[in-house]
Amino acid sequence: MEGGQHDPGHSDPYRELFERSADAILIIEGDEFVDCNAATVKMLRYRTKEELLRTHPSELSPPTQPDGRSSFEKANEMIALAFEHGSHRFEWDHVRADGEVFPVEVLLTAVPRDGKNILHVVWRDITERKLLESQLRHAQKMEAIGKLAGGIAHDFNNLLVAIIGQSELLEEELAAEPEHAASVAEIRSAGERAARLVRQLLIFSRKQELVLNHLDLRAILEDLMSLLRRLIGENIELWLNLPSVPVPVKSDKSQLEQVVINLVTNARDAMPSGGELVVSLDVEELQTTPEDAPDRIEAGVYATLLVRDTGTGMNRATIARAFDPFFTTKGLGEGTGLGLATVYGIAKRSGGTVVLHSVEGEGTRAKVYLPISRQGTVQLVTTKVLPTRGGEERILVVEDEPAVSNLVVDVLKKAGYSVLLASNGARALEIWEQRSADIDLLLTDVVMPEMGGAALVQELHRRGNPPTTLFMSGYTNRAIEHLGALGIPVDLLEKPFSGPELVGRVRIALDRAAETARS
Repeated sequence: MEGGQHDPGHSDPYRELFERSADAILIIEGDEFVDCNAATVKMLRYRTKEELLRTHPSELSPPTQPDGRSSFEKANEMIALAFEHGSHRFEWDHVRADGEVFPVEVLLTAVPRDGKNILHVVWRDITERKLLESQLRHAQKMEAIGKLAGGIAHDFNNLLVAIIGQSELLEEELAAEPEHAASVAEIRSAGERAARLVRQLLIFSRKQELVLNHLDLRAILEDLMSLLRRLIGENIELWLNLPSVPVPVKSDKSQLEQVVINLVTNARDAMPSGGELVVSLDVEELQTTPEDAPDRIEAGVYATLLVRDTGTGMNRATIARAFDPFFTTKGLGEGTGLGLATVYGIAKRSGGTVVLHSVEGEGTRAKVYLPISRQGTVQLVTTKVLPTRGGEERILVVEDEPAVSNLVVDVLKKAGYSVLLASNGARALEIWEQRSADIDLLLTDVVMPEMGGAALVQELHRRGNPPTTLFMSGYTNRAIEHLGALGIPVDLLEKPFSGPELVGRVRIALDRAAETARS
């Protein structure tokens, strides 16, 4: 080209760049589109460029933006800033031709010419980026919750051991005074509910180990039916759709039951005036992660548990926060905000995910994806019946929290055992040196000042005289970190525990040791 004249034998390179850009580019003059490139047509899913250019710019935005402001008012503000500063970059929600709302990064460049207000507009679809940002925020939130859970679990569970255990002892003392015994039973029940909340928080934050077994999800749902019918009441119609064959998954039985109960409870609460609740089980083969899933899952075959209600439904903002711990739309004292958070945590720990779809006034669909188990024999894990008998053996209890140690000593003595008490591992070593010949069991906390339970047992093994040991801990993952280096089988009693559970586990440990000694 010479003298500013275009060579007719060559195409305009700037036009070619305009058309080939991967970002959407539009030219707006006044309040009309005058041009756009092919990427714009593709991004907005219009059939032709001409069809898109016939639309008004306001038609490509939803009524409001994510911050709640009117799109019309905010757009005028963004345009004014572009003309004031020459250009302006911001994020915006747009609408495709098929109605889908999606996020874009917008760069407005103002080009005043011949008294006209011309805007050069570049849009970049940031759907993937926003998803990654959301996943990062979620991961950071989980890390923060994990630290919180780990910080409170040990101390809180120690308190609950004392509350639950002392309540049980007091109930026995007040057996002849039912009016007082009922009050104590309420205290114990509240302690047990608190223990379940701590456990849910730990599971959600990945600080609690799941006991994974090959289970038949279909059989679990069948077993829960009578409980679910009592749970929802008479004004809600319950439908259960199950396949005719077992649906094997690898997960934790009690936690799978918690998933179903939490979802059904949420559905019930969304239908205060009654409605219809459907619980369905199916199997699906996934090639990609389900749309709207909070995180990615592997391609494969999944069991799908669907809980659908005809309740009040949720808006977009509520759905976006539904899996957040402690987030609830219920009134003060009516919900913990851990229901869906726990469901999500259990599904994720099992290798799956949860997808929510909801429409205000029409109801909610919660769909849980769990990988189908291809290994092992499908089984339903039954709760082991603990022995209730005590004994006459001598037990060395090592516990630094007085409220727990007092309770443990009282319960064991009532069961007939002789008990020695140490406040930490260092003191326990001194007692062991003097009395090891007549100590039958070491019952020790894991995390203690001066010397913890793992270090104590390690030292006793080093001295060549290891005892039969039952560990106890209120923070399972931290206990496993400490105990993993021992290189020996570990028997762990999780706090909080009840008196009968303590007596039963002690009896099992002693009987196992006696059987090993005989063989």
